[in-house]
Amino acid sequence: MTQPHQQHSDSHCDAGDRDAGSHASRWEERYASVDRLWSGRPNDWLPELATGWSPGTALEIGCGEGADVLWLAEHGWRVTGLDLSATAVGRLNRRAERLGLASRVTGRVHDVGTGLPEGPFDLVTSFYVHGGPEEGSLDLVALLSDAAARVAPGGRLLTAVHAVNPPWHTHHARTYTAGELVAGLAGATAGWEVVVAEERRRRATGPDGQESSRADAVVCLRRPQASV
Repeated sequence: MTQPHQQHSDSHCDAGDRDAGSHASRWEERYASVDRLWSGRPNDWLPELATGWSPGTALEIGCGEGADVLWLAEHGWRVTGLDLSATAVGRLNRRAERLGLASRVTGRVHDVGTGLPEGPFDLVTSFYVHGGPEEGSLDLVALLSDAAARVAPGGRLLTAVHAVNPPWHTHHARTYTAGELVAGLAGATAGWEVVVAEERRRRATGPDGQESSRADAVVCLRRPQASV
């Protein structure tokens, strides 16, 4: 069995690509080359923030092998997970079957560059989907603005990205502060409650076991309830 990486050690759409097919192929090759790429644990910020939230419908952007999707499903959510890799999505769906969660989980092979499902969703999450500096790369703020339009009244948009890239990252994914994300999303989320917007630093272990720290920008915004 190949040693799995940390769930948060890389993003699922880390640097974007002007050739979406090539980008998808690289991720598919990466997943197919190992038995399991990530740790199988949900990203830190999801259980830390969402444990007390009432379950509903959720959309996970860049779900990978689905640890976040399965955590939400185990807590009563009905979840759609999107990823570029058919291998990753297949692993998610098979694990959902084994855990008896298939009725609450939908894994879809999907390029977010073509748009997002209509929704609405009570929760939209995106963890470590960054985009990159190259022309034509994924624009995270535009993606999250599109995601915000899919959030139901009273629902939440939750994202975490690297504020400082870990030393083992060589792909130069773009980083963001929480303030930059909130400001960039201001037009799409006018009137929303800022639940969390901060940088959080934690110890991290790289893919070869090296110890360091990582700084994440964590942002959670809540859409107002509909007027009655």
